[in-house]
Amino acid sequence: MNIYKYLAFSFLALVFCSCKETSSKDIEIQNYKNITFEPLSTNVVESFFNHQTQKQVLVEPGYYVWGLSVVKWNNKYHAYYSRWKKEYEHKGWMTNCEIAHAVADAPEGPFVFENVVLESEKIGGWDANNSHNPYAIVANGKICLYYIANDINHLFQPTQELSYPNQEWFDENRMLVRDSQRIGVAVANNPSGPFVRSEQVVVEPDNVNFKKIAVNPAVIYKDNEYLMIMKGDDLSHKEPFRIQLVGSSKHPEGSFKFNPKPVYAKAQTEDACMWYDQIIKKYYMVCHVMGKSELALFSSKDGFNWKADERSVFMKKEFVLSDGTIWKPKRVERPFVLTNDKGQPIVIYVAVYDKNVNGNIAIPINWNN
Repeated sequence: MNIYKYLAFSFLALVFCSCKETSSKDIEIQNYKNITFEPLSTNVVESFFNHQTQKQVLVEPGYYVWGLSVVKWNNKYHAYYSRWKKEYEHKGWMTNCEIAHAVADAPEGPFVFENVVLESEKIGGWDANNSHNPYAIVANGKICLYYIANDINHLFQPTQELSYPNQEWFDENRMLVRDSQRIGVAVANNPSGPFVRSEQVVVEPDNVNFKKIAVNPAVIYKDNEYLMIMKGDDLSHKEPFRIQLVGSSKHPEGSFKFNPKPVYAKAQTEDACMWYDQIIKKYYMVCHVMGKSELALFSSKDGFNWKADERSVFMKKEFVLSDGTIWKPKRVERPFVLTNDKGQPIVIYVAVYDKNVNGNIAIPINWNN
């Protein structure tokens, strides 16, 4: 073999080895049509039902766990999630929920509990009751944690016997409490806090674009602007009919100016997760369409005008297991998509309810472009 043939052979071998070592996560997605999800091992399902946190599973004995948001900070992954004691039953999400913080070395976990960042019962402020629906972003070197709470100061008047509502009061006034849900933000210099709560409500019903409630915030920070999708009740329906609207603000605490055009008006939607893909140069949103068996994918060029993406179904509300079977939980909601540094999806987290167990499941995303 002469020197030229040897060099050519060596170059081809190097290229071949490099290609073999290239992960799908190093490839830039040009569209989402061929995204797939890694099968769940049967061990993941077993751990879920046994309340054992492990890789891909975030559950806690004695608690209902429901929905999370994850940010990357100094090469660690920080999850903010809703939890409430099982003694309050599933309905406790509205009145007895707190937001906890857990840390992992990898996006799939395992996430290790660190602290409670927002308690359910707070002293003073508009948000004295409940902390739910966390959505965390990093903006200007700070953690901005959006959440919902109940502004019940006008509903409950403390007495000598009762300084804070008891469970009987919450049960008797549940619909009034439901309509008192508002969006706030708490800001911290590091992921563990302390978090400083907004003095004023960040988003409340304006009775022009939506009424009664302001919940389920999804926020991104881009071009010195905060873009939010949130859920409220549609003005044109007498009974609650949930719509999602888009608003923007120059400041994390608002005020947010909302576009009167709903993201999607053909059915009730909620639980948005939003991101901007720097490669495709589009905004994306995954959300729960109520009554449907899948999580829908929408896209937008400007963040305000949305349409069903060419891949209209991002994920079915079911899981393929490693043994080839399908797990269809009773409820799969609260999707959150974690992206890489280029804004391309790498993991989806979903809240799962089945057989009286609530928890969060992480599913790695495969890129097959």
